[in-house]
Formats: sequence, structure tokens, C-alpha cells
Amino acid sequence: MILRSIILLMLLSSPLRAEITIVNPELRESSDNFIVRAQFSYKLDKRVIGALQNGIQMTFIAEYQIEEVTPLLQFSPPFFHSNREILHGEHSFSLSYRQFNNRYYLISLDNNSHGTYSTIEEAVDRMRLRNDKLTIDKSILDRDKNYQVKIRASLDASSMPGLLKPYIYTPILWPEWKLDSGWHTIPIEALKK
Repeated sequence: MILRSIILLMLLSSPLRAEITIVNPELRESSDNFIVRAQFSYKLDKRVIGALQNGIQMTFIAEYQIEEVTPLLQFSPPFFHSNREILHGEHSFSLSYRQFNNRYYLISLDNNSHGTYSTIEEAVDRMRLRNDKLTIDKSILDRDKNYQVKIRASLDASSMPGLLKPYIYTPILWPEWKLDSGWHTIPIEALKK
């Protein structure tokens, strides 16, 4: 009974402000390609910022994938569909803090571009302004099949130090570490035209 009370107190007192959300996802069509773009909004809790300021480097991943959607039955709802991944792309970047010069560093792990920022707000704003994209060649898609694009951004839990993993893998107790937008799905309709 006491343990339940402690857990309930932790749940009620924990701020639920940390999150990643997908902003402005779009699918554009050109003559030969589909282009998927999205921006992500990052809200970091003070405990996550505290971990950064104490030397914990954090890696974030933006993922894009295209799936072929096959209904298991002719008129089945979406949760009865079988999806096969056709293409997967991701962009990883690292956010860290250097105490000796009081600066935040944001580094793309894909192309090694980087920037330094004097406040966490500036670094997070730059993370939001990153405009990743996935280009899909139409020739890999069959006109008679259904496809969807899925987009997600998350904190890469596998890159975190071992002592923080219990926080990341039990987000019900520590919601400030639940940094995952979840998948956003966009159906590809233009092939049927």
C-alpha cells in the first residue's frame, strides 16, 4: 500500500512537459519523386536539461520510412493490414553541453555539420528548424499497390549511459524522459491517378 502511494505521488508530481511533436509534415510530388518533409518540436524537461549540463550527451533520431500496405481481408480496418517496409531513412544528431565554455553543441551525425549555442533555448530552436526530408523515387512503387509514409523523432535510448536507461525504459514513472513523437502516417494517394 505504501509503495502504491509513493508511485502515485511520483506520477502526480512529475511534470508532463517533455515531448517531441511533429510539425508540418508534408508529402510533395514531383514528376519522378515524392518528397517527405517534416519539422519536429522538442520540449525538454528541466531534469533532461540538467543531465545535459552534467555532461550527458543525447542523440536524437528523425526516421522516415515508406511501407507497402496490404489489407489482410478485402474490407479490413487499418489494424488488420500487413505492412512491408520499402525504404527507410534516418537523420541522427547529437546535443551536448560543454561546461568549460558554457555552450551547447548540436552536431549532425550524418554529415558532421554543427553549431554552438549559448542557451538551451537556442539549441532546441535550431533542432526545430532542421528540415529533414526523404526523397522517394516513384519507380520503386507499384501503381496497383497502396503505400504510406511514416515519420517519427525520438531520443536514441541505446546511446544513453547505462545509469539513465531505467528512466528511459520506464516512462510511466519518469515522463520527462519519454522523448518520442510516435509515428505519424501519411498515405500516398497520387499513384492511383
